[in-house]
Amino acid sequence: MKKTLIAASIALCSTTAFAGNNHDSCNINIDGQVSLIDEVLTITTEDKDVIRIEAGEVVYVNGDEVLLNAEQQNWMSSYYDGIYSAVPAVADIALDGVAIASTAVTEVFGNLLGTDSSAVDNINDKLDEIKDKIQYNFYAEDGSIRLDSTHFSDGEVFGPQWENEFEEAIEEVVMSSIGHLLVAIGTKMMFNGGDTDSFEANMEDFAADIEQRIESQAEELEIKADALCSQLAGVDYVENNLQASVKELSGLNIISIDSHGKKLK
Repeated sequence: MKKTLIAASIALCSTTAFAGNNHDSCNINIDGQVSLIDEVLTITTEDKDVIRIEAGEVVYVNGDEVLLNAEQQNWMSSYYDGIYSAVPAVADIALDGVAIASTAVTEVFGNLLGTDSSAVDNINDKLDEIKDKIQYNFYAEDGSIRLDSTHFSDGEVFGPQWENEFEEAIEEVVMSSIGHLLVAIGTKMMFNGGDTDSFEANMEDFAADIEQRIESQAEELEIKADALCSQLAGVDYVENNLQASVKELSGLNIISIDSHGKKLK
């Protein structure tokens, strides 16, 4: 029962909080490497061509400037602007996921150990570390947008890295607080007259209550994820046009969207 309680609590927090990040209807993948630093978008394709786009205006491929006609220039500006605006949206979704997780897991441990428990403080410290990593991956120290796709797991924008770090942080706190948790569980069982079934039923009700209270936040997260998916699908469409119409950009095939199981590229 003890193992079931702790595992269920962690599962509730992680799956609910990161539901938007791993939304089944839309998988965003990056093939190759993308960096956005000081408003310069640099793309290294899988064929190792280096495409450098400065503020969406000037384009270089392997150091040589590429001349674009008016239509191609409009596509390039849309491409750059789409990626540039998507970066803070990705960061916002990741940070929202951590915030929801923080609410859920603090409720779980707070209920067992009390809100003033050092374990709760440790959890918040660990989640703050994850938030700092997210900020570092998407923003420079001066607050300007920064992106490096090499930090993503297997090229997935919403890869498992945030969820894995979250679960590892919770596991670490659980292991360091196991003695306190056992005492707290034993105490609560005493107040339930030693009735294991009653105690477990109460904890299930508690978990259901948490899930209900954070459900609206999770739904908002999914809405943001869907909006980002639609936005990047548009970027993918423009990328395809650039790839087809500019011979120097024939290898530009960075963004792929799997929406409802169907590739858009």
